[in-house]
Amino acid sequence: MPSRINAWSSRRSISILLHAAALLAPPLAGHAAAPARGQPVQMSGVVAEIVLDDFAHQSSRVEYQLDDLQSGRHATLRFDGDPPQGLHTGTQVSVTGVAGGDGSILLSADSASVQSQATPLTTQTATTQSTAAATVVSGVQNTIVIIANFTNAAVTSTPSQIQNIMFSDPTGHSIDALFRETSFGNVGFSGQVVGPFAINYSTASACDITSWANAADAAATASGVNISSYPRRLYVMPSTEMSVCGMQGAGQVGGSPSRAWVLDYTVSDVYAHELGHNLNMAHASTPASVYGDVSDDMAASGYPLPHFNAPHMEQMGWMPAANIRTVTASGTYTVAALELSPTQAPAPQILKILKPDTGDFYYLSYRAPLGLDSGLLTGYFNRVHVHKYAGNFIAYDTYRLALLDDASVFSDATNGITVTQVSHAGDRATVQVQISGGGTPTCQRATPVLALSPSSQSGAAGSTRSYTVALTNRDNSYCSASSFSLANVVPSGWTGTLSPSTLSVAPGAAGSATLALTSPATATAATYSATVNVSDAASSTHTISGSVAYVVPMATCTRSAPTIVFSPTSRSGFAGSSQSYTVSITNKDSSSCSASTLSLARVIPSGWSASLLPTTMSLSPGATSSATLTVTSASNAAAATYTVQVNTTDAATTVHSASGSASDVVVQGDTQAPSAPTALTASVSKRTNASLTWQAATDNVGVVGYEVWRNGARVATTAARSYAETLAGGTYTYYVVAYDAAGNRSGPGNSVSLTIKSR
Repeated sequence: MPSRINAWSSRRSISILLHAAALLAPPLAGHAAAPARGQPVQMSGVVAEIVLDDFAHQSSRVEYQLDDLQSGRHATLRFDGDPPQGLHTGTQVSVTGVAGGDGSILLSADSASVQSQATPLTTQTATTQSTAAATVVSGVQNTIVIIANFTNAAVTSTPSQIQNIMFSDPTGHSIDALFRETSFGNVGFSGQVVGPFAINYSTASACDITSWANAADAAATASGVNISSYPRRLYVMPSTEMSVCGMQGAGQVGGSPSRAWVLDYTVSDVYAHELGHNLNMAHASTPASVYGDVSDDMAASGYPLPHFNAPHMEQMGWMPAANIRTVTASGTYTVAALELSPTQAPAPQILKILKPDTGDFYYLSYRAPLGLDSGLLTGYFNRVHVHKYAGNFIAYDTYRLALLDDASVFSDATNGITVTQVSHAGDRATVQVQISGGGTPTCQRATPVLALSPSSQSGAAGSTRSYTVALTNRDNSYCSASSFSLANVVPSGWTGTLSPSTLSVAPGAAGSATLALTSPATATAATYSATVNVSDAASSTHTISGSVAYVVPMATCTRSAPTIVFSPTSRSGFAGSSQSYTVSITNKDSSSCSASTLSLARVIPSGWSASLLPTTMSLSPGATSSATLTVTSASNAAAATYTVQVNTTDAATTVHSASGSASDVVVQGDTQAPSAPTALTASVSKRTNASLTWQAATDNVGVVGYEVWRNGARVATTAARSYAETLAGGTYTYYVVAYDAAGNRSGPGNSVSLTIKSR
């Protein structure tokens, strides 16, 4: 027995005789007070089957509401066990049971009987009549959307926002746009949004969606809305009631007029789902989850609005019979994308295979990112969908059983059925179907999938780059492993190596290799392409190629500040002494830059002197040159550490401005006197000229000069070690004193006397 929205597998001892009746009559505006709990109750009316959807907890439940045609009272039918088969919207019944005290009627073998109005109950055995196959759903569904607020809770969405969700979304994602697109223009929704209206219920009230709807109808009617002209009625109510009712939305299954309730009113998918129930659709399920097939709006809420699945497309009559093919024999078949207009589809859009053990059908379909289905989860594209459905147009759940990739297999061992996706394109897929007795399964070869990564890399001329070559065998599972040969085609002068060059890959499996690509050192800046070719000597189908890019970038000049290094980094000496440093300067520009001319300048303490040679130098990138800096401290410099510095500048670029420094340490001032000059000699020439010479004095720092003393008086200073003067006749005595830069003076050297005769 196919699964309906809820299972009715046991009829227990409930006595029932039902018959199909007119569709659900409009609920009456008022109703009599409900009888007290435990009192006998008898009602006659028409049943409404309502699904309450708890998407948040992945569960749903069904309520059966009965409106009494005489009293106007309505009640929820509660069964001791599973409801009987055939009880659905539009069934007219008479019931005798016990009041539940909450507006419900309790029906069990001991306390209730259910019989038709036309035929008295004569047997304890239940009998039912199935409804006829549903008429194709078509035409514009005239819909009234009523916003109803409670006394202490309100809908926060505005009427214009709900109007957009339902009828006029500017981005084209309204409920009306969805149904028009997925039904190929067969069905649309039009109407108006009214309210909000206040109804006399609060969040403390029990969940009674029928009474809430009746109150909303009454409020809308009182405001002048003719609700009888709307066969589809949707109620938007405060979201706070989601926890009270344990649902986000509810929908009556079939019937006209029909009702739907939306509490999670900001989610478009809830509207589509509940209106789908109104059109007689059940859930899009998987064996593990009642809302598991999210390729269909009859699954869980919260996803972008997708189309409906293949079983629902047939159930609604939106897929023409000419585009549905029932497969009865083994073979290879093409199935076109379900979203394509039936007039443009290159092949049937639904393939059906009978499941003999249950009488259900397998449905094969293919989905593509077209129209609103572009928002479908990407895992549903490029794959054949396998569904199971009773196929008799009743509101039974559909079940997605598999999503097939190329070479993937769905197998039903009980019935001897296998389905293999052989290949796919953007608008179709090819499948191989094997049906027991329909031939021996055969190997179907398919073009492999070749993926090269990364697709592009950059490398300097002469460098090597590696790429991963991934190859997937898409043959079906009846094929043996294949040996694929790999070859590369590279630009002239380049080197390409594939390792390995042969891959043995089983159907559905993947293998990998590495392409090492080396450019020549002389390669100019450009984007180059290398190709990997795949072939198989045993099958021409196994031929495919792919390419990668290797980018040799344009050489660019990057200027950087030069480095300046002093050697040594520190020297020391007495005040007034001179120190020399070697200054090494390195050009740090990139190799693609031209040579640069650097200007050198020195920075020394005030009162010091220095020389720097050279003051300019031309340097290529990476080259180093040196200059000599000689500094002389001031003779009166205090003992301290001083900094001497060399700066570089370049008129062509400010980046080349840099500096380097060293330490010049002046120690305590010089207090040591030079030694006395020695070997002073004197001579007379031409009788009136006196000439003196002497040996140099020594000093710890250095002698800077000499004083010449005659007859006890200083007559001259000189840096030379000689002195001459012209004198009148007489006898003269000389000595010499040495001095250094600090002013330290030596004692007198040896004395000499000479006599000049008068003329």
